[in-house]
Amino acid sequence: MKKLLFIISFWVYVISVSAQSADTIKTDSGLKYYIVEKGEGEKVEEGKEVKLHGIGTLENGEVFWETRESNSPFYFITGTNSVIKGVEEGVSKMRVGDRWIFILPPEIAYGERQRGPIPPNSTLIFDYEVLDVTNPKKTIIDTLHITIEEEGVDKALDLYLELEKENDVYNFRADQLNGLGYKLINEKKPDIAKVVLQLNAKMHPDDFNVWDSLGEIYMILGENTKAVESYRKSLELYSGNTNAEEMIQKIEAKE
Repeated sequence: MKKLLFIISFWVYVISVSAQSADTIKTDSGLKYYIVEKGEGEKVEEGKEVKLHGIGTLENGEVFWETRESNSPFYFITGTNSVIKGVEEGVSKMRVGDRWIFILPPEIAYGERQRGPIPPNSTLIFDYEVLDVTNPKKTIIDTLHITIEEEGVDKALDLYLELEKENDVYNFRADQLNGLGYKLINEKKPDIAKVVLQLNAKMHPDDFNVWDSLGEIYMILGENTKAVESYRKSLELYSGNTNAEEMIQKIEAKE
């Protein structure tokens, strides 16, 4: 995996150096971008859901995020302030099939904030490829959360399975139940979150992030054997999940 990340970071580094050439486009915000491949698909428009593959690195080539090796595309709805300013601006110029390199100065990235492995005042480099542009479906999170509050988690799970038949209306990707699970964790309801995340693992058994989240809730509840099993399953699906490795080491160090 380290070899792969080196290859990825070297690729982005080479491309970012190329992006300093005369082919670089710079906008008023300070965003710079370089077109690697031109697509011919639907154009990104405000209010649309964009499906992306991407790699994010620091200026020194250190990879802090990627979706290709993990096969976990990133989704966001344009115009909803769900991504940083530079990403919103850059991706809004793309279309399906485009692959562009973006260089974001701190002012349109995370600024003075520390963001996980990203230090304050970092210039970020993103390699984005637009895979699809669609009309967003209705999120299932709020609907299920209301049902949990009013009728309990069992009723919510029944509703989920019933509404799944209407997959042309609701969004049933793995990130939906994952989002609901973390919403419940933040509300100090870990036992209910566990039920939701267990369902997610059942419905999306091939998603490494689902098993990582299930490992986390087991860890929160002190069910360490199940936590390790879930983290190991996540690693089987994506060997680059360093969080799972770290959590397993943390649990085993206590035993």
